[in-house]
Amino acid sequence: MDVFPVVFSDIDGTILDYTTYSYTLSLPAIRKLAGTGIPLILVSSKTYAEMLKLHKELSLTYPFVFENGAGIAKPDGSYILCGKSYDQLLPYKTIIEQLCGNVQWADSLSLQELSAYTGLTIQETKNMMARMASVLCIAPDPLDIGRINNELVPHGIAITTGGRFFTVIDNTINKGNAVHVIKAMYREKHGAIYSYAIGDGINDADMFNAVDEAYFVGRKDLWETIQKLCPAIYKTKKTGPSGFSEVIENIIKNYSLT
Repeated sequence: MDVFPVVFSDIDGTILDYTTYSYTLSLPAIRKLAGTGIPLILVSSKTYAEMLKLHKELSLTYPFVFENGAGIAKPDGSYILCGKSYDQLLPYKTIIEQLCGNVQWADSLSLQELSAYTGLTIQETKNMMARMASVLCIAPDPLDIGRINNELVPHGIAITTGGRFFTVIDNTINKGNAVHVIKAMYREKHGAIYSYAIGDGINDADMFNAVDEAYFVGRKDLWETIQKLCPAIYKTKKTGPSGFSEVIENIIKNYSLT
C-alpha cells in the first residue's frame, strides 16, 4: 500500500493484562511490528513517568499520549500539556463529590494503601501519582457518566472511566484530540497515512473515532455500548493482549516498511 501506517493502542487491558499488568502475551507482536518499521503510539491514562518507563522496557522510540490526552510526549523526551493542570483541577473536587456521591480521592490515600488497592509496587504507585493534568478518584460504579459530564460542562471539566479509577480532566481533553495531533505529525513527514486504533474501554471511544480503522479487544458486556459510540469499530475474536496481537498480525500482513 502507498500510505504510511500508524498504530495507536491503549495500554491497560490491551497491551498489558488487566489483572497481572504483564505484557508477556503482547510483546512478540510489539517486537514483530517494530521490525516492520510501523510506529506503535501508546495512548493511555497513565502518567508521563509510567509511560516513559514502559517505553524503555518495550524499546519504543515513538511519541506517546499520557493522562488520557492531557499530555503528548515526543521521541526526544520533551512533552506538551493541554488544558487544566493538576493544581487547577483540585478546586473542582467538591463538585465531583456532589455529583458522584461517596468519592475517595487517590491523592488522599497513602502510597501503601494505593499499592494494596492496585497491586503495584511502591515505586510504581509513585509513578502513577506523578500526575500533571488529571486527578484520580475511586467512585461508586456504575456512574451515569453522560449525565455527570453534562452537568460538568459549565465548569470546563469531565470525568472518564478507565480500569480501577475514574479520572477528572479538562473537558477539552480526550484521547482522540491527541491522536489527531500525532497523526498530523506523521502526515507532515510521510504524506498520506492510514491509522489504526486498538483499545478495550469506553474511554477509548474518542481514539477509535479519530482513526481510519478501530478494533475493540475488551469485555463482551461493553461491546454494545462501544458499538453505539463507535459505529465503524471491529471486535476481535480474542480479548486483551491476545486480541491486540491478533490485530497486529493482520496489520503486518498488509505492510512492510523496512
